[in-house]
Amino acid sequence: MTTLREIDVKYRFKEVDCDITGKCVTQPEIIAKLFDYLKLETKEVFIVVNLTKQHDINCFEVVATGSTDAVSVRPAEVLRTAIILNLKVVMLVHNHPSGHSEPSSADIKFTQTVIEAARLLNIEVLDHVVIGLNQFSSMKKSLPYIFD
Repeated sequence: MTTLREIDVKYRFKEVDCDITGKCVTQPEIIAKLFDYLKLETKEVFIVVNLTKQHDINCFEVVATGSTDAVSVRPAEVLRTAIILNLKVVMLVHNHPSGHSEPSSADIKFTQTVIEAARLLNIEVLDHVVIGLNQFSSMKKSLPYIFD
């Protein structure tokens, strides 16, 4: 007898101390508030927030945890949950344990790669928010040309 793998998608619920769940999310300030706890992480954490077409949060996934100054993730891993759940919009979030929220050149290049892959799948990347110690950065606001 051979073994066949079966995919089983499960939700876990996480208590959050904010009032944005179930609301339309289009502004990076809202995502930064929701994931503010990342500012205290000692390793980079890459999260994908999966949104409905109306920009309501459906779920989020911690895609990868890296080292103090890098995280390794593939575009396929970033878009996996949106594809499985047939969602059309994602927001990317990760932290910089250094405390600085400016996106690195690697962050920018990776975001461009994800946007290109997402377009092929008819998925919109709404923004990429980088969380620092006391501030955050929105790539859509600082680098709007990569989202066009």
